[in-house]
Amino acid sequence: MYRPDGVYEDDETGVIFTVVPESPDRVIVLTAYPVEDTELSDAITGIQARMRCGRDPREVDDLADDLRDLLHNAEGLVLGGVRVSLIWRQSQALLGQDAHGRIELSANYYARTTRPSPHLYE
Repeated sequence: MYRPDGVYEDDETGVIFTVVPESPDRVIVLTAYPVEDTELSDAITGIQARMRCGRDPREVDDLADDLRDLLHNAEGLVLGGVRVSLIWRQSQALLGQDAHGRIELSANYYARTTRPSPHLYE
């Protein structure tokens, strides 16, 4: 669950943008990055979803599966004011443990977006 103030109870899954927080233990950190820009308003934007859970690797796998079920092949979304015609999981990798022994995993999603700009053709 996303909260603008970033405050989560210990038993909740935090959804944060860009910076990995110290707590809660269970968190999804989303970071967008450009993959393909052209002279048109269509683009592919990558979204890294860095996930962390406790010390049991099955927990982070379950969290990654839940995120995949939510996003993979979703169509017709508006995310942060950007129109997304299709989003899909492109890759995923186990990152190991953080300094506190919590298991981390990174999944990369690609989003086919329409992002108008004054210097692009539609």
